[in-house]
Amino acid sequence: MSRTTLSARNRRPAPKLEDVGTSTIPLRARSAPNRRGGSISWYVFAITVAVLVLAPLLIYHAQAFTDGAAGIRELGNVRDLGGIIINTVLIAAGSTLIATVLAIVLAKALVHVPRRMQAFASIIPILTLVAPPVALVTGWGFLFSPKIGYGNVLLRELPWLSGATEGPLNVYSMLGIIIVSGLDITGVVFLLVSTRIMEIRGPLESAAKIAGANAFQSFMTITLPLLRPSIIAGAVVAFLMGLGQFTAPLFLGTRHGIDTITTTIFQIREQFPVDYGLTAALGLPLLLLGIVAVIAQRTAIGDQRRYITQTGGSGATTDRTSWWAFTVIALFGVVAVALPLGAVTVVAFSPFWSGDLLATQFTLTHFESILNNSAVQQSIVVTLVTSVLAVLIALPIGFFAALGIAGPIRAPRFVQYIIDFSFQAPLAVPRAVLGLAILYVLIRPPFQLFGTIWMFVIGYVFIVLPFILRSLHGSFLGLSPSLFEAARISGAGYFRTVLDIAFPLVRRGMAAGAALALVLLSHDFAVSVMVRAPSSQVMGTMLFHFWDGGIFPEVAVMSLLIAVVTSAVLVLTMLIGGRSALRNL
Repeated sequence: MSRTTLSARNRRPAPKLEDVGTSTIPLRARSAPNRRGGSISWYVFAITVAVLVLAPLLIYHAQAFTDGAAGIRELGNVRDLGGIIINTVLIAAGSTLIATVLAIVLAKALVHVPRRMQAFASIIPILTLVAPPVALVTGWGFLFSPKIGYGNVLLRELPWLSGATEGPLNVYSMLGIIIVSGLDITGVVFLLVSTRIMEIRGPLESAAKIAGANAFQSFMTITLPLLRPSIIAGAVVAFLMGLGQFTAPLFLGTRHGIDTITTTIFQIREQFPVDYGLTAALGLPLLLLGIVAVIAQRTAIGDQRRYITQTGGSGATTDRTSWWAFTVIALFGVVAVALPLGAVTVVAFSPFWSGDLLATQFTLTHFESILNNSAVQQSIVVTLVTSVLAVLIALPIGFFAALGIAGPIRAPRFVQYIIDFSFQAPLAVPRAVLGLAILYVLIRPPFQLFGTIWMFVIGYVFIVLPFILRSLHGSFLGLSPSLFEAARISGAGYFRTVLDIAFPLVRRGMAAGAALALVLLSHDFAVSVMVRAPSSQVMGTMLFHFWDGGIFPEVAVMSLLIAVVTSAVLVLTMLIGGRSALRNL
């Protein structure tokens, strides 16, 4: 048999155009040196990311053990440490309970919303995640301050409350902080629960109905048990976020004797010299609980690819729709977002905060004062510039990380674990502690960046890394592997496959992830207030400056300004990535 004949028999037929998009095309065997070289590159990338992300956190928390664990021994000198811990746990537990119950109610209501309103309704519970928390918290203060809160003044018009000079509600209390914190984190639990409830509704509930179960029995015996993993995962994350709550306790509790671990860390940060060992010792329990929570949450969710394949069956459902279900979700949006932002708007246009809506004469004086303030103008520029720089740094890192976890060129399994853990690590640390860790590392040689905008930029990179990875991870999972197999069979190498195939296909996901990151950064407060310097401010820290001075109309104008900037970026996010872009949170 001639060599030509053997070659013709062994030659693999060229792929047909119609084969592209299916999984029948065999992947060309890769040479051993290429695999080895690729693995080494992935290990280098993963270790570099792990060192850059984890080193500042480890260096900072190690301060608790220096000088014979002086930081830990000084915990005994912290005034009312037991009360601080109890306050922190109470806020975390209470806000988790509120967020979990509300999330289940909202997710169940979403199933029954008329179909043409479902996409819009699904966004409303998530608005608390993208609305500026500083604006919402100050808004709650304007509403339910005991004496001149607009809500309390209106409630005192009720016959049985006439004659009262205070209350009946007090947002500057433990219950007030718990409720505000619970509303703030409801969106997180809702995202997990609503995703799961959309998957399990339909056939199973229909079978229960055929067996004679009513709607309540079906929910209690079918839906609720199946929701248990997502509820537990959501509750764990909510509890973690509750432990790290900073904005609400700082604005509503500090002046009224309600301190938490994060606000105590902030108070120590405001002293000179800063006792970093003591702050690290205070933050250690939060770090350990955060690591446990992230691992538990990742274990409960598991491989996210299974969610994509299961959602396709949700169309076979017999759920009844009702406008009452939409009303429930809309009511949550009004209470959690519209009311506090409305109060902020009223104060911003008022000469002063009086609590009397009928006697208010609206003015633009405070807007003119704020917009002509050079420090405010500079803070707006710094906010935008630092946010954009952080996204430009985080985006390529997130692209290669998602490529290694879910893309056409997968990294070795162990490398995937390193990348995933490194990107999730910032979520395990409360923002206030994260900001202080960055401050501690970057003010020292060889960096010495205190007072520069790079303090904000690097802090913001830590904030957005997990969200950009999730956004790009979802984009890669939605791509057909056969596209990359076809490119490889056609002779394209790794680099060309990534450049010509992967990059164009996930470009929209990258843009959506970048816009989403800008939303989060445009209203960041916790990290910014920790790394700020007198000569370097962003919008959130300028708001704190006015609040610290008791200039409430200016606080309201700054809150409104942050809300407007965030809203503009949010609209941009939805235009680029569609409504589903918010679910990448």
